[in-house]
Parts: sequence; C-alpha cells; structure tokens
Amino acid sequence: MNEHEVSIGPLMKAARKFRKFNQSDVAHAIGCSQSALSKMEHNLLVPSAPQWFLFARFTAIPPETLETGFIDRHSKVKFNSDQVSLGFKIPKRYRSFRSQKVREIYPFLQYLEKKMTPPLHTEYMNTLSLDPEFFIDFDNLINFQLILDTVDYFIKLGKNTHEDIREIVQLGQNEVYWDHYGIEWKALTDVNTVLKEFAKEQVFFQTDFQLKVDMTLDKTTISYYPEYHLKQLSPNIKRETIDFLNSYREATLENLIRMTLGKSVRFELMPQVSTSLFGARFLLKTA
Repeated sequence: MNEHEVSIGPLMKAARKFRKFNQSDVAHAIGCSQSALSKMEHNLLVPSAPQWFLFARFTAIPPETLETGFIDRHSKVKFNSDQVSLGFKIPKRYRSFRSQKVREIYPFLQYLEKKMTPPLHTEYMNTLSLDPEFFIDFDNLINFQLILDTVDYFIKLGKNTHEDIREIVQLGQNEVYWDHYGIEWKALTDVNTVLKEFAKEQVFFQTDFQLKVDMTLDKTTISYYPEYHLKQLSPNIKRETIDFLNSYREATLENLIRMTLGKSVRFELMPQVSTSLFGARFLLKTA
C-alpha cells in the first residue's frame, strides 16, 4: 500500500464529516455497502477509481486531493460560516469568531511530525480535543485562539527561538500550504508586487487581519491590522506569545520572497504602531 492509499481512509472520513453526511448516504452514492465504506475509512479497503470519483463528486472535493493528502477547495474564508465543519465537534474555546483556515496550522503539524522525536502531532491534536481528520480539510475553520494555543504549545516545547521558527516556516510553508499561489506568484518580477498579491489573497487564508503594503521612494512596509473581534483576546496574551507570532510573520515574509523570486531579503519589525498587541508593521530592509 503506497502513501496515497494510506491517506485515503482519513481523507474520506474528513470529507464526509465536513458535510455531515452519514456513512449510509455516502455508501449509497458510491455504490457500496456501509460496511465497505467503513473499511475504506479505516484503510482496510481501497476504493476503486470509479468509487473515488463518485465520492469526490458527492462530497464536493477535488479528485486530485489524493496527490497531496489534504482537501483544498480553493475557497475564500467566510467568517464563522455555518456551512463548514458540520460533522466535527469543536470545543467551545474554538467555536467563536472562526476566521482562519486549518491551512494555518499545517506548518506546525509538519514540524511536530517530521522534526520531533518521537513525533508529537497526535499528542498536540489531543490537547486541542479535535479529531485528527479535522486537520486534513483546509476549509475547516478555526479561530485565532487556536493559533495562540498552538504557539504556546511550541513555547512549552522550547521551540521558540528564531532558528526554530524559521525552520517551522521553511518546512511547513511548502507547495501544499501555498497551493496554486506558490506557482502563480513565481511569474511576478519584484518584491513589492509579490507582497501586494500576498496581501490581496489573504481572504483565501484568513480574515482575522487585513494586510496593507505601503511603498514610498525609499521604503516598503507591510502591516497587519487586526479585526475588532480579536480585541477580546488581548488581556490574556503573553509577551512571549506575541514575540513568537511576530517572528513567525517575519519568517513567512522572507520565505515567501525566497520561494517566489529566489531572493534573500530581510524584514524588520518596526516599533509598536498599533493600539492592539496583535497588530504589527514590518520594514523591508533589502531587496
């Protein structure tokens, strides 16, 4: 059984639960028994090619999902949408103000799976009380509290140096994370254009922050403006959590330019310019 076959079961379960379909409905749609579908979801039986395409059509997932092992419908984030994650039990802590895709957790999961010995991705998911299949579908919505809890988990592991954070970004913000944008943006010719496209397409990643690129004759800055609903989280935030978050943003911007243009640039966090702890502005130092 190859890697893609191993991933079929969780993919099928994740897609079914996303739509809140029961096994009998899906089994009927693809022409098999409920028992057979259950075996497919547990990797005890591999669906035929026709069954897989019927399943993809019925659950509205791209058939090429098998290539990456993750479901990605290339859709925009809809704040607190009640049309997604219908079959998953989401703890109360993570239910309100869901404005980010699970995609944003993917780099952290990759690090926990591939760089920690023993792998800690399962332990991490257990601490959140979320099903492992929840993280397979990039269109499942999470809130910023889950991002903060993830950051704090890494801090407790002692994985919060600049080197650690850069490794998380470089490992996890790969072709799966960037999807087709990573390909399209490689056709762009300069740093400012890439940054503007990155800011414009944030709605396909998250809507907790608006990103704005400002350019003058002598400098370029990119700012993160938090939406109002994040204000409720500010009183409980720790300084080291904010420091991690900003280091992660900095590494993301630098990695983005390296990936798209093949250039090494540096971004520097500017002095506090926001009334919110979550806001930040970065200055492009070299291009």
